Amino acid sequence: MRTNFDFTVPQRQSLIGVLVLFANTLQKSIRAFWPLLVVFLFRKELFDRMYVYIGIIILILLIAIIAFLKYWFFKFYIDSDLEEFVIESGILNKTKTTIQLHKIQKVDINQSLIQRIFNVHKLEIDTAGSDKKEASIGAISEEMAVNLKSRLIENSKKQDYNGNVDDFQSEQEPKSFITISLGSLIKIGFTANYMASLAYLFLVFSTISENLKQIGQESLIDDNVSKLDEFPLTTVLMIALGLIIFSVLFINLVMTIVKYFNFTIKRDENTFILSYGLINLKNTIINPEKVQIIKWTQNFFQRKLNVNTIEIKQASSDEKRAKNKDKTKIPGCNNDERIEILKLLIEKLPKYEKELHPNIRKLLLNSFIFILIPVTIGLFVNNYNNKFETVQAIGLATLYSLFIGVIILFSYKNYRLYTSTDFIVKKSGAWDIDYELIQPHKIQGIKTFQLFWQKRTNIGSVTLYTAGGNISFRTTNYSELKKLVNYWLYQVEVSKRNWM
Repeated sequence: MRTNFDFTVPQRQSLIGVLVLFANTLQKSIRAFWPLLVVFLFRKELFDRMYVYIGIIILILLIAIIAFLKYWFFKFYIDSDLEEFVIESGILNKTKTTIQLHKIQKVDINQSLIQRIFNVHKLEIDTAGSDKKEASIGAISEEMAVNLKSRLIENSKKQDYNGNVDDFQSEQEPKSFITISLGSLIKIGFTANYMASLAYLFLVFSTISENLKQIGQESLIDDNVSKLDEFPLTTVLMIALGLIIFSVLFINLVMTIVKYFNFTIKRDENTFILSYGLINLKNTIINPEKVQIIKWTQNFFQRKLNVNTIEIKQASSDEKRAKNKDKTKIPGCNNDERIEILKLLIEKLPKYEKELHPNIRKLLLNSFIFILIPVTIGLFVNNYNNKFETVQAIGLATLYSLFIGVIILFSYKNYRLYTSTDFIVKKSGAWDIDYELIQPHKIQGIKTFQLFWQKRTNIGSVTLYTAGGNISFRTTNYSELKKLVNYWLYQVEVSKRNWM
């Protein structure tokens, strides 16, 4: 039985939230000043230890006082008359944040490592009018978080905020719908996000290198690199490549498991709840009505291993936010689970009644831009600086052309737009094959365009705008495209279904 909270009365966070605020502020201070701490540890002779320790004690006391004041002046409540959620905060500069309840798109309940230690939760609210989390409550009990989340997410249907639990709130816990197994996460960890892991590896190496230079220990890297001169170049390259591949796979696997461990989807009336995380626990409620774009991705290895990644994009105020904030990822679901998730979101599976494919000129143009121009420039530059012999330069140019050519060819073959009465699906990609789905009644705007040299060949492009991002399809039959656009506009005009 849930405790009934009266959210019309201003509420404070849990008292133990003071310790959470203190711990968060302390760890942020350590992250900000850790280079100074490293310098102090390696160059103690430059500092008077007594003054350093006194300074640390004073800093900790100040952080404790600020944490308590933040807790004391932080209040939140629901204004039932204005139908707004209100948060008051600030020590010297008072801030009052108000959110219209009907604009709330998503409510998350998360739990970081620090919050897990103190057994409190963080509630975050997203709307379609901000490029970041609209509101955040950092330390409340799980019971209060779940109760407040239910009130906020269901407000558009029920408007009773007198402290009573409405009929829409089930006394039973939401039933588990799908659980992503550890095996599926391992498969995704080994077969996806290579570039992100490579970028992370490069960032870590750069950070370590830069901080070693700051403390005068840059010779550690130079001395070890110079030892590699004793080995043949081929051996060094093979070892380096092997280490990079191993590191990327290891980082990707660890990050995937830590982030998405015990990924569970539960159904609750007209919404579904995502919960996952090994260290930082996250809990997200998604209303299928507010979903704008559904995207699922699968590459060759994932197809053999029967795993997919699904991304759900909800309402956003602009394209940038659609890419960053309002995207929820479901990793490692198999084909049967993907079908069940699609049915939950759009009630039925998409059917393809008509197919649009790109004109051959798209293949020729991409080949010209990404093969002919770079190869010509490269050979021209090499002709003047003679960095490579002619045979080597031609060999490298040939390898590059073959590699990029294969990517361009597969991208062209996979580039399709499928349409039906109820769905629009764009297929794209060379290695990772993406399917992006929208429903016509959720289209906010349509833009068609045709370059002047495309008129003779009847080629054109279209961009479909939704509140969760855009979908573009380029270089296809313009006459067929205009017929589809007219039909989509008609559907938008006559549809009585909610777009969010």
